[in-house]
Amino acid sequence: MSHRWFRFPKGILSSFLVLGAMLFVACGGTAAEPMIIEKEVIVEKEVIVEVPVEKQVVVEKEVVKEVLKEVPVETVVEKLVVATPTPIAISNKPVVEAKVDRVIYAFGEVQETNRHWTVARPSYYQFDPWAETLIGLDPKDNSRTPRLAKNWEWSPDGRDWIFQLEEGVPFHFGYGEFTAKDVVAAFDRHVGEDSQAGSVSFFKEANKVEALSDYEVKFSMNSIAIDMPAMVSRGFGGGEFLILSANQFEKDGLEGYDNRPAGTGTYQYGGRQIGESIWFERINYDHWRGERPDFKELEIRWVREDITRLAMLLTGEAHIASMSRELQLEAARAGMKAAQAGVPTNYLVMFFGGMYLSEGDPDYDPTVPWANPDTGKKIRQAMNKAINRQEMLDFVLRGEGEIMYNMAFLPILGGGYNPKWEKDWEELYGFDQEKAKALMAEAGYSPENPMEFKIFNYISSDEPETPVMVEALINYWEPIGVKVNLVDSEWGTVRKNYRGKTAEIKKGGWGNVITMRALTTRLRAWSYPAGTSRNYESDVINKAYNDFLALETADQDKIDALVRSVGDDRFYNFPDIPFFWFRLTVMYNPDVVAGWTFPGTSGSKTSHWNLIEAAQ
Repeated sequence: MSHRWFRFPKGILSSFLVLGAMLFVACGGTAAEPMIIEKEVIVEKEVIVEVPVEKQVVVEKEVVKEVLKEVPVETVVEKLVVATPTPIAISNKPVVEAKVDRVIYAFGEVQETNRHWTVARPSYYQFDPWAETLIGLDPKDNSRTPRLAKNWEWSPDGRDWIFQLEEGVPFHFGYGEFTAKDVVAAFDRHVGEDSQAGSVSFFKEANKVEALSDYEVKFSMNSIAIDMPAMVSRGFGGGEFLILSANQFEKDGLEGYDNRPAGTGTYQYGGRQIGESIWFERINYDHWRGERPDFKELEIRWVREDITRLAMLLTGEAHIASMSRELQLEAARAGMKAAQAGVPTNYLVMFFGGMYLSEGDPDYDPTVPWANPDTGKKIRQAMNKAINRQEMLDFVLRGEGEIMYNMAFLPILGGGYNPKWEKDWEELYGFDQEKAKALMAEAGYSPENPMEFKIFNYISSDEPETPVMVEALINYWEPIGVKVNLVDSEWGTVRKNYRGKTAEIKKGGWGNVITMRALTTRLRAWSYPAGTSRNYESDVINKAYNDFLALETADQDKIDALVRSVGDDRFYNFPDIPFFWFRLTVMYNPDVVAGWTFPGTSGSKTSHWNLIEAAQ
């Protein structure tokens, strides 16, 4: 039977339209390169004065605001104001001479390796500068753009995908030209026994991946696979399917990748010092896409403590650094500038260990208090209602975010969002310590007889908000009967425990900063046994995922209904603690760096390294 193929001429696949936009085929030229506008820092300062009547006097003076009002304590509120970048065409970007040859970026630790498929996305800073994906991301709005694949198309049932590849793209270090052979090799690595990729379960649904010609490759999937553009893109659900030289592997084996991996990016691998840093060199020939970084070299230094990263930035030891919002303000007061993701694409959440509620799951343990079939739901709701999220928003993110009503769900992501969640939020999740205390009492706990709860605290990549959020929770939970024990850990250990459903992870929970992804990718990730997220499993999610796989066509209404059923299941059962949506922000020294535009959802979160602009 012949198939009618869907095509999208001269366009890009928008990540925000998610499923609807996936019913087209993307092709087109290189997206415009943005110019960074320097960010202005505005300081808001409240001066507290007791007055006999209600009165508010606002005195404005340049960028400092003094407000007199009747409140019991003195507070100081400061926040960063970031100007909106304006894009310019890459062909108009002037060649500049940077003040330093090597730009240095300081942020948290990663699992160090050149074998990208063996680690999770937080460690992808090591690879994004030099390795490319089939589909890219627009640096300002996260829309999907052509990259190593210039066109793609698929069958009406969403099972067969064909990618037309760019021609004449050289690998670094003389390993030949990029072809379909390298895509097939990338797939083989991705589904190998040592793969730790989050998308491995998706690609294992492939019936066959074959090179139709040197510049055309076909993925034949066993079930509907409308998430394919996400899985092979730079981010927004992807970022892991990186293209390395198959010729290098044939010639040098894995040792070749370990010593000097060959990719196709604007930077090439330079070297690393284990436990300290990794660096990259600008290629000494014209990049195939016409991109040219301002800086000859890029170094990323692993620095666990964000206070140390601040010190490095202020002393000139680093030129860009990630840090908590509180320290960002310290940096701003010292003259540093802020670079922010194009849109609010990150969210902060706390997960409960042991939430394996699928029928027949052997790892489910009813003695875990918050997973207990009789009292667990009361405990989870209590721990949610005990939190003053607005206060936390002001404290953790300095007001630069918005409340997330349901973990991973956002109205802009499509029809799976249920507006009723917002209406029911105050009653079910709204801050009410007395109600939270009563719920804990119904479950058998009190401040005098508290429930033990471990929080596995770690610092990972540029996620400084996680440990700050974790420490703040102690003040909300102990008064209702939850004894919090902080356990210092590392991301690799936490990930191994939750994916393995270990006894240790069932003793508490962990915080996480996650990038926005298409909601259909969540159906797979949350399902049992196919998924790998392991943060909450239920029969509702499993049924929705199986029904999704059984669809004969990409029916938008049916897909929306399935996604919404999963959202309802999560919202009304309190399986986690949702906090905020926010924009990823890093600080830079304006004497060296003029700005940086990045979308915020790449595998490495900060990305588009060629858009780090040198100060003049």
